[in-house]
Amino acid sequence: MKAVQIWKALAIPFTLDHYFKKDILAGLTITSLAMIGIWVVSLFFGLIEITGVDFKLKSFAYYTGITLLSAGYEELVFRCILLTILIKLFQKPWIAILITSIYFGYVHFDNDHATILSAFSNGLGGVMYGLAFVYTRKIWFPWALHFAWNYIQAPILGFPVSGFEVDGIFKLNLLDHTWLSGGLYGPEGGIIGITFRFIVIVLIVLWAKNSRVEIQKSINSIKTTQG
Repeated sequence: MKAVQIWKALAIPFTLDHYFKKDILAGLTITSLAMIGIWVVSLFFGLIEITGVDFKLKSFAYYTGITLLSAGYEELVFRCILLTILIKLFQKPWIAILITSIYFGYVHFDNDHATILSAFSNGLGGVMYGLAFVYTRKIWFPWALHFAWNYIQAPILGFPVSGFEVDGIFKLNLLDHTWLSGGLYGPEGGIIGITFRFIVIVLIVLWAKNSRVEIQKSINSIKTTQG
């Protein structure tokens, strides 16, 4: 594999195309709704209780920046670099997604309160973002998905995120610390969170396929009209 080809492949994910704005909006929407769904289900089954609501602008701004940067950094390393190289190496995206997802789950295993189940869930997160990247070959869709998942989860709804406690707007009392809720690791470490990850995967595939068909039709229609 030539070095020039590698550098070209690594630069492509950061270019803007006809889809990037809609991909960002779709990514933010999909995982925001998924995390809100997890929150509602957790409330319904008595796994959490709301003990207060408190908005602190300084804290909110801090976690907004941290979440944007951390999601961007992980997507840069795991998808834009590692996944891109493995796709070039194996010529089979599914193998590249599998390898990076296993590794993504593994690196989170050192987090506080991590379990085998949480590592599996983080691996599914790798599948989510990996599919979003493979379908679009851009950072925007997986970055938006990743950011909104973590942002709604912790700074907004008050869940722990991957074992880290965050000062969220909603203050929660975690009433369940089992495999069902994920406990102190956060909902991504439990069965409810894993279930929603599968839903997100389906929505990612549907969006990536259908959005490109509709947008391409629109572009072709414009070209035809102008011609």
